[in-house]
Amino acid sequence: MAEPGIHEPRPHERRRTVPSVCGGCHNSCRINVEVDGDQIVRVTGVPGDPRTGGAICSKGQAGPQIAHDPRRLLYPVRRTGERGAGTWERVSWDEALRELASKIEAAKEQFGPTSVAFIRGQAPGWGFTYDMTQRLAHCVGTEVGMGASECFVPRAVAEAITYGGMPSHCDYANADLLIFWGKQPAFSCAPSLRKIYDAREGGAKLVCVDPLHFHLGATADVVLQPEPGTDLAMMLAMIHTIVEQGLWDREFVDTYTNDPGLKRLAAHVRGENANGVAYTPAWAEEITGVPAADIEALAVEYATTPRAGLVPGHGLEGRTNVTHTTRAVAILRAITGHLDRKGCDVFTPKSPDRNPHFTLIDHVLPDFEPQGPVKMFSVPPYNPEDSSWPLLFSGQGLLPTPDVLRCMHEGKTKVAILQGANIMVTQPQPDVTRTALENVDYLCVIDPYLCETAELADLVLPAATYLERTEPEWFKSDVWLPILTLRQKATTVGEALPDTQIMIGLGRALGYVDEFPTEDIVYYIDEDLKPSGITLKQLQESPDGIPFGSIAYEKFKKDGFRAPGGKVNIYSEVLDANGFPPLPVWIEPAESPRAEPELAREYPFVVFTGRSGPMFVHEQRRTIPWLREMQPEPYLWINAEVAAELGIDEGDLVKVSSPRGSIEIKATPTVIVRRDCLYVPGGWAGANYNELGIDEALDPISSQANYTMCLGRIEKL
Repeated sequence: MAEPGIHEPRPHERRRTVPSVCGGCHNSCRINVEVDGDQIVRVTGVPGDPRTGGAICSKGQAGPQIAHDPRRLLYPVRRTGERGAGTWERVSWDEALRELASKIEAAKEQFGPTSVAFIRGQAPGWGFTYDMTQRLAHCVGTEVGMGASECFVPRAVAEAITYGGMPSHCDYANADLLIFWGKQPAFSCAPSLRKIYDAREGGAKLVCVDPLHFHLGATADVVLQPEPGTDLAMMLAMIHTIVEQGLWDREFVDTYTNDPGLKRLAAHVRGENANGVAYTPAWAEEITGVPAADIEALAVEYATTPRAGLVPGHGLEGRTNVTHTTRAVAILRAITGHLDRKGCDVFTPKSPDRNPHFTLIDHVLPDFEPQGPVKMFSVPPYNPEDSSWPLLFSGQGLLPTPDVLRCMHEGKTKVAILQGANIMVTQPQPDVTRTALENVDYLCVIDPYLCETAELADLVLPAATYLERTEPEWFKSDVWLPILTLRQKATTVGEALPDTQIMIGLGRALGYVDEFPTEDIVYYIDEDLKPSGITLKQLQESPDGIPFGSIAYEKFKKDGFRAPGGKVNIYSEVLDANGFPPLPVWIEPAESPRAEPELAREYPFVVFTGRSGPMFVHEQRRTIPWLREMQPEPYLWINAEVAAELGIDEGDLVKVSSPRGSIEIKATPTVIVRRDCLYVPGGWAGANYNELGIDEALDPISSQANYTMCLGRIEKL
């Protein structure tokens, strides 16, 4: 089935190279896709690209096997037996969309539009495809859910309420000090390593703050390994050091923040806080395990190095203190003046100007009047009835994950459409997630595979991979240069359709023909980008992309900051107005040796999780041979000395348990991990960390669960 408006190759074009954009993760690196007929034969980087320099990671190189994976679902299927029994029948796209539309219409008529849930995961992306899903959801009269509580949005919200946005461009080329905190670029943004090591060769000092001493840390000048979940304590101690030693940037603080003289912040870190303690390096050492002298030294070096970048990552997330942790990051940048300056963390435009009417917010808010073009996410200017965390919803326009699951558990959700969201593997406590899904009357999953979540569905629709889609791409997770690029369809595999095309087809099946007047994707791309003046045709004629903004330093001197009062809110007016502490306070993770000392006697290790490696994203790509060769099976990292004490050798099968469950996994003794920790990489369905993880302890500000660390024990089998 051809995608309308998209050029299909002619016979003489059998061998061709298609310029495109990778979708293996959120970095959106430019690629060249070599195609022979309908077969993708090779994917390479683009030499000279300003973001990647032509580099491409393992995920990108595996493109041919990703597109042509024989395990993919190639046509729509409908359940024929009991849920989970694995019995399916093939149906046509027309029949599948008619059935789904009828279920949505019936639920909407009997229970109201919010009984229909559109649930999104990471896989389809958060740019144009998200706009298209919002467009359909608003036609139905509901909002999209999930996808925000788990990842960067809690950090984005905390930074937005502090200084109006999220610095998206660390100025590697001009930095003299780079601090990577809870971020492993070798895993999450490998092409950026070129820029990082160019900076290193130019004299920049590298510091890694990470419980694991590996990859970038192996070549860093300084590595500090705090106990997982205690980064906030270390940051508060750094703020204390900078304040007490008078190392803060007085001109910036007095002119551009709402705490001139740091009167409120100084009193806070000296002991006038909810904890009633001074946040000294010695205090933080007792919590983090990082020597006080090392904390103080890093604080001094950061404050006294004019050109310094602080690059935080997902490693700071999955804890109930995530908002306060990110607020501390923002305050560190602000009080040292390392914000929007050369060699520091710089604000850049996040997307081209987009049509504020494109997602049809007026269908849920008839009196909607846009204040200007959309810059990043199209966020409806209200808090939905089912949203218990309004600050989280305001960050991306997504219903918080705990609310989505609650509505399922309560039976309020009658029809759920899951798009690129294998939540049976990615959510903590899979049995709880299963119960929620089983309470939904009708479940449709849109995915390239019959994944673990799809096994519980009533209808499964085959989604195209990124190599089978055409869409503009502005979303990036590292080195956010303001250049709009074009992902171009290189092949068609089976009957799989792009998520955007599925939204169009479902919208038309629901009768929204005015909102979805054509199947031609060109129409929707041009409508979305209309305020920018950029069209799909222009993008097709510009393989290097089209700039939609420029990078400038110290924009605050002219424009101020997009936070209350036009200044950096060291003292958060937004948090104060919402009943939360306006300055970051120390909060223990939900389960730690200090929070649960009795439990820690039975479960003496801190068990934490993160990326499995540079070859996988979340639970994706485990079927791809080239990537699986790099990491054939799940593993557990245990400190080599501790392993020897317990009689555990390389490859031994061990049982790791938490108060909630257990998994069996092979052990790898190593010097990478601390003595008091166990590391279980995520994404493996057969040895799923989420069986151990915490699902009920939530950050009261952002809704994020304490899902990436807990207490545990280990025994050899």
